[in-house]
Amino acid sequence: MSLSWKIFFSTLVITILTFSIGGYILISSAFSSALQREIASSLEENKMLRYAFQSAGATASATSSGGLEGIAESIISYSAGDKLKIRIWDENNRVIRQSGDVSFGAGLLGVIEDDIRAHTVVEQEGAYYVQVLSVAYAQRKKVYLESLHDITSVFDDRQNQFSLYQKCVYVLVALNGVLVFAVSFWTVYPIRRLSRATRRIAQGRYHNRVEVRTTDELGMLGDDFNEMAESLEIKIRDLEEAATRQRDFVGSFAHEAKTPLTSIIGYGDMLRSRQMNEEERMMAADYIFSEGKRLESLSQKLLDLIVLQNQDFPMKLTRMKWFFESIEGIIFPIIKDTGIRYTWEANDEDLMIEPDLMKTVILNLIDNGRKSITGDGEIRLRGGGAADGPYIITVEDNGKGIPESEISRITEAFYMVDKSRSRASGGAGLGLAICHEIIKLHHGEMQFASQLGQGTTVTLTLPGPGQMAAEASDG
Repeated sequence: MSLSWKIFFSTLVITILTFSIGGYILISSAFSSALQREIASSLEENKMLRYAFQSAGATASATSSGGLEGIAESIISYSAGDKLKIRIWDENNRVIRQSGDVSFGAGLLGVIEDDIRAHTVVEQEGAYYVQVLSVAYAQRKKVYLESLHDITSVFDDRQNQFSLYQKCVYVLVALNGVLVFAVSFWTVYPIRRLSRATRRIAQGRYHNRVEVRTTDELGMLGDDFNEMAESLEIKIRDLEEAATRQRDFVGSFAHEAKTPLTSIIGYGDMLRSRQMNEEERMMAADYIFSEGKRLESLSQKLLDLIVLQNQDFPMKLTRMKWFFESIEGIIFPIIKDTGIRYTWEANDEDLMIEPDLMKTVILNLIDNGRKSITGDGEIRLRGGGAADGPYIITVEDNGKGIPESEISRITEAFYMVDKSRSRASGGAGLGLAICHEIIKLHHGEMQFASQLGQGTTVTLTLPGPGQMAAEASDG
């Protein structure tokens, strides 16, 4: 059963009980008051009859005429009527005179005492009477004066009032039912709107909110619900972003692991399949070792950068000529059988960089250039800059190039210019997005220039030694 129907039926039942009990108490109270008035009136009436009987008895005694029967007959003929019946007993409990057919019991005779009136309410043939009995004296004789006052109208009034009130209750319950239904629907309507909003949020529409129109408890509940939904949406968004970062990390690590693994496999294959002198074997083993260590370090650094969004990596003073030489050694096994000519040159300067992450950038750019060359081609790596200016690194290739409309989007995560090549190579479109984040980490810029059929040039602008010294002195 819905809440609105529960409110409707419970309120209706409470209303019926309240009206019924309240009406019964009111009518009973009114009846009790009327009955007490009738009893008091009957007692007073009996008192007056007793006084009249005793006065008549005293007068008759003084004139030595009449008897008890005559006095009784006189009192009855003068006072009895439709509403009042009189019965007079002698001291031997025999009826002296009575008005009409009085067939009430004589139970009060057993409890009456001198100078005390006894009374009770009796019912006979659907009529109700106040039966009063008192002791009177006439001609030195004791008699019992009994009066019966008809109070049927009091009971009839009570019954009529109950009947009328019953009809009023039916009408009031019907009207109250209509009003209660409207009020219960109006009261529960905000809860229904809240329930609909809850279902929509359960379906994944976390932006949904409840329109609050009141300032009562339901309005406060709506405000609390909206605050909860806002908090839930933020937490869900944070979880989705965390899941996205974790997915990016897995894809990024898988992507970035290819280059060091390719170098390790390449140098391992050379050790396995070629005759090499001691110096060449040491060089190959050194590259295998260094790339293995870089791969180990790279996993943690990519985790910090992508998942934990750490922007505080310790920079190392790195001799750039050595840095470029290490790049050549890494890519040698990758391009040795491709027909691609690789050249590099760099000024022998020291630069504050994170070597493993910067290698990731350069190797990604070189690898993209390699993939864009379909036959024989060339990749050129250059590094240098003015003493007090930025350090510029360029990676050039003479591959197929990038459409101008795509250049602004190539650093977006999962965006791939050549979908067919990316599918064939298993790429996820994360390489340049990672490069972009790493260059931002170095407070640098990455720019692309490309022409279809002629090649692509990527320019990295990093703070030079002079700029870093100036920043250090300012700090």
